[in-house]
Amino acid sequence: YTPGQTGLDRFIAFGKSGFIGREAALKQREAGSGQCLVTLEIDALDADASGFEPVWHQGRRVGFVTSGGYGYTVGKSLALALVDRDFAGEGTALSVHVVGEERPARVVAASPYDPEGKVMRQ
Repeated sequence: YTPGQTGLDRFIAFGKSGFIGREAALKQREAGSGQCLVTLEIDALDADASGFEPVWHQGRRVGFVTSGGYGYTVGKSLALALVDRDFAGEGTALSVHVVGEERPARVVAASPYDPEGKVMRQ
């Protein structure tokens, strides 16, 4: 994965000279990336995505799951997926094959979590 795909390019000091990999990072930034990493909420039944499942938009494969599992503190099936930039917007309706069954999914904002730890304290 490249920094542009994952959003980690925001941590690169492109103005700084002389660091290892600078030229490659600049080249990649100029070329851009056709895909980016997003968080998906999947309407899973009794299994969760775990990795390498295809991500679809209206019958067209637009990416794949890199990792996934059940988010116990938010009570949802979640996955990270590398998808085409055109389908990376928050709220975009997609689908994911989970154990051979196509399940509805949607792009959600940055990884959901329970910032106040309320679920742990119940």
